[in-house]
Amino acid sequence: MPSDVRSSLGQLLAEARKHAIVDDSETAASLLESAHTVATNKLPESTQRDRLQHGCLSAHDALPDGTLAAAYIIAMERRLPELE
Repeated sequence: MPSDVRSSLGQLLAEARKHAIVDDSETAASLLESAHTVATNKLPESTQRDRLQHGCLSAHDALPDGTLAAAYIIAMERRLPELE
């Protein structure tokens, strides 16, 4: 995964998680949609891209349950490679 894509996804997911936890579902949903778009447009077809897309959709669908949405987001964050 290119470092700029990883960085963008990491930032979007971290912000989405924060907003989900404080019950700001609208902002969390928007950030998850952006992360889904980045994964779709910037990653090649792969299992990793599919998992990120699925995770974004699942977290989005979990809203307004911020705790459940945050759990999905945390799982996605753990799957992102470390920045070098």
